[in-house]
Amino acid sequence: MKVSELLAEHGIEIDDVRWYLAAQLATRLLEHRNRQAELTRFIWSGALEAELYHAEERFVEELQRKADAGATDEPALREILREIVMEKRRRKA
Repeated sequence: MKVSELLAEHGIEIDDVRWYLAAQLATRLLEHRNRQAELTRFIWSGALEAELYHAEERFVEELQRKADAGATDEPALREILREIVMEKRRRKA
């Protein structure tokens, strides 16, 4: 199964994947709001930059790798895609 075909089937574009990942990252960063030193270290170390660099392409590639290896089945992939679609709808609302 091709992840790119499933993305197209659900009407998901790479920008939608980027938005989904940004929403997930925002949630993670907000968890640090009471731990400023940890958040500062995360940003300063370059870990944030490394995580953001081509994140959407890496995410799709990782999904495809897991699908090819049999580590993720189609229903699990479709669940992730449903989450992306839900985030896309929230963005457009």
